[in-house]
Amino acid sequence: MSSQTNEIVLSAPAPQDFQAPVFPDNKLVLYFHPYNFYSQKVLLVLYEKNIDFTPYIVDLCNGEQYSSWFLNLNPKGDVPVLQDGVFVIPNSPQIINYVETKYRGEEHPVLKPYNPYSLQYDQMMVFERALSRLPVGALSLGSFIHDDLRLVPKAPFIGPVRQSCLKNNDKVMELLRSSVSDLNSQNVALQQKLEIQMRRKELVTSRSEFQRVLDAVRNTLMYVEQELSKSKSNAGWLTGEQFTVADVSLCLLLQRLHQLGFENYYWANDKMPQVENYFQRCRQRESYLKLMPSSNFEILKEMWSMTPTNYKLGATAGFLVGHI
Repeated sequence: MSSQTNEIVLSAPAPQDFQAPVFPDNKLVLYFHPYNFYSQKVLLVLYEKNIDFTPYIVDLCNGEQYSSWFLNLNPKGDVPVLQDGVFVIPNSPQIINYVETKYRGEEHPVLKPYNPYSLQYDQMMVFERALSRLPVGALSLGSFIHDDLRLVPKAPFIGPVRQSCLKNNDKVMELLRSSVSDLNSQNVALQQKLEIQMRRKELVTSRSEFQRVLDAVRNTLMYVEQELSKSKSNAGWLTGEQFTVADVSLCLLLQRLHQLGFENYYWANDKMPQVENYFQRCRQRESYLKLMPSSNFEILKEMWSMTPTNYKLGATAGFLVGHI
C-alpha cells in the first residue's frame, strides 16, 4: 500500500456540508448503502416484492449520514431510510412493514403470507425476532480483531481492507462525536447511538465477551438446523414453501457470515448440512443475485467507477465499519 493511500485512510475526520438531494414527489426513494447490512435487508425485500424505487447512496465514509439534511430524515443518522412522498420511514423493520402493507397483489408477492393468528405466522415471527436480535455489527467488527478464529474471509472483507476497517472505525466514531458536539447535545438519538457504538467497541475487543456473540449466533443457527431437519422437503424455506421475511433475515445473516469467513466455523463440512443447503438455495434466488455487489449490481458499479483509485480502500473501510 502506498504512503499516499495511508495518508488518505488515516486522515483526520472532517464532516462535510452535504446538500440535500431533490426528487419528484411521486418517487419512492431509498437512502441506503449497498454494503450496509440493514440496507441489504430492505433491498432484498424490495427486489422480492418487485417494487420500483429510486436509489440514493449515502456517503457513510465522509459523514453524510450526520449532515443536517439527513438528520432531518432520521435523527439517528442511520441508513436505510425510505421516503414515499411526504412519508419518511426510518430503519429496516418499519420500512419492511410499510412496503409489505402497501404493496400487495400478483405483482408484489407477500412476505408475511400467513394469517396473524396461525401457527405458521407465530413460527415465522419467532425466527424473525431471533435473527434480528443478533448483533451483526459487533460480529463483523470482532472478526477483524481476533485472528485466533482462523477465518477465511471473502470480498470485500479481505486483505488490507480488514485492517483499514479497524482504523476507520475510529474515524466514524469521531464523525459521530463531532456531530453530537455540534448539536450541543440536543439530539438524544445521536447521543444514544454514540454510547451504543462505544459499548460495542468494548464488547468486541474482549475475546471472552466476543465469544458470547459467537455462541449466540451458533445457538440460533443450531435451532434453525433443527427446525429445517423436521421438514419433509429439502426445497422448502423456514416455515414452508413460501419465502418470508424470516427467510430474508436468515439469507442475509448467512451471506454476511460467509463473507466474513465463518462458514467453516459454523456450518461447512457437515456441521450443519441443512443450513448449508438452505444457503445454497438462497444464493440462487433472483433477488439475491440482484442484491449482491459481487454480481450485476449496477448501482454499486456506477458508484465505484466514479471513485478515485487512491480513495477506494479508505472509502470501503469507512462504510463497512461505520454501519455494518
